[in-house]
Amino acid sequence: MALLAGAMVAIGAQATGAAPADLPLGQVIGTLAPGSTLVGCGQANQVIQVTTDAHLDPSCTYTKGLEITASDVTLDCQGAVIESAPDAGGRGILLTTPVDVPLANVTVRNCIVGGFLNTMRVTRAGFKTLTPDNAYDNTTSNILIENVALHDSRGVGLFVDGYTSDVTMRDLTVTRAGSSGIYLEAGSRQNLVERVVFTGNGIRENGPDGQTLQLGGETYRWWGTGREGLSIDGSRDNVVRNNTFVDNMAGGIFLYKNCGEFVNDEPAQHWSRWTPASGNLIEANTFTHEDNGVWVASRAAENQLFMDCSDTPYVSDAITRIYRDPATDNTVRNNAFTDVTYGVRVEDDRTVVEGNVFTSDVGAHMAVLVGTLYRTEVLGEPVAGAVVRNNTASIAGNTHPYRWIHGLGADTTYADNVSLDAAVVWCAGEQPPIDPFLFVVQFQLDGPDAAPTTTIPATAAPAPCPSDPTVDPTAAPTAGAVVTPAFTG
Repeated sequence: MALLAGAMVAIGAQATGAAPADLPLGQVIGTLAPGSTLVGCGQANQVIQVTTDAHLDPSCTYTKGLEITASDVTLDCQGAVIESAPDAGGRGILLTTPVDVPLANVTVRNCIVGGFLNTMRVTRAGFKTLTPDNAYDNTTSNILIENVALHDSRGVGLFVDGYTSDVTMRDLTVTRAGSSGIYLEAGSRQNLVERVVFTGNGIRENGPDGQTLQLGGETYRWWGTGREGLSIDGSRDNVVRNNTFVDNMAGGIFLYKNCGEFVNDEPAQHWSRWTPASGNLIEANTFTHEDNGVWVASRAAENQLFMDCSDTPYVSDAITRIYRDPATDNTVRNNAFTDVTYGVRVEDDRTVVEGNVFTSDVGAHMAVLVGTLYRTEVLGEPVAGAVVRNNTASIAGNTHPYRWIHGLGADTTYADNVSLDAAVVWCAGEQPPIDPFLFVVQFQLDGPDAAPTTTIPATAAPAPCPSDPTVDPTAAPTAGAVVTPAFTG
């Protein structure tokens, strides 16, 4: 057991956030299934197919990954390391089944997985060919991933693919993923993300040297924003609770819908998504040192010109593409946000934001911001049905950290929110900076001196709300009121 404990402590020491005691830092959980087969060191340098209960030897390092292709299987790594060669692709642990064969009752536990394109992936081979009529025929069920440390993937850490269901991810650490820490793909549903520590993810997408593209006969170089800890992309009815998010590149949790990327440039990679990021419950999580804590409809006001989408944009010109980004009927409650620039951002309808706590020493940090730019100004459809109530903020110097932008839609509720120990109203705020294109933080002509500049965010608190605002699209209700203002823009 000494070798096992040493390996786990070494992985844990690389994370910047403290891991809960019940994560794999020196002990394994569960017992081996009767008849479980040992996958010995002699197989450590080949792809291993797992179709029955199996366990690994913690004295080995497995370098080619494992594939689970059958139901009713438990893979117990017993603390073994699964680590790819530098710059290798593939998946560390892949759970896969054809779309016409269900996959059920699979458990993966006690693993340390590093490198690979994805450290783990759950998929249904051929899911891109499914239609709304048959998307959930033979879907997955009762998939459990527990007590696993995932680190340093080249892309997404743990990828839950389209039209999968009922995947539980519990007691994990996900650190330094090149892209999102965990990705819930379009059409996935009814998953549980619980007691996961997300630290320092989204660090490699685009890279420090940026990438180039051709536009109008000129060569441009662009630098990316990085990615978030948890992506909920057209995925619905998930529960995300009791997790920890620390220092992820773009933010904690983003909810959005992919617009059907790569339709012309990479048709083999393209598929049409039709499900919104709706009905998700995000509760009892902690967010620390994030630019954005939870961002609902995070692509609603983003220019997706370079995404090469199959959806129809409602703003389209030579340099702009704006798409619908459906993410309705989500709930964000009882979370704690510490030193987060924007705690909760809401850009789609019927979002409930309640019982959250926001703490910061930076006056420019905001607790809640409701509203969206293009949909309001172009279509005349401001965010409607938002509920903001019973939240508490202690942001030094910011007396009014609850704001809305671009007008309020119908049936908006604002009630019993507190800032600096006082009940406060909400009122108009300012639009946060919007990058020139989705994922692009800077964009300039290429050349020997091309380099991103350092932008220092504002540190001044916004002006207090008016003492007696009225109910209309340019002034918000008093504390405790329910408003149904008409959009007049």
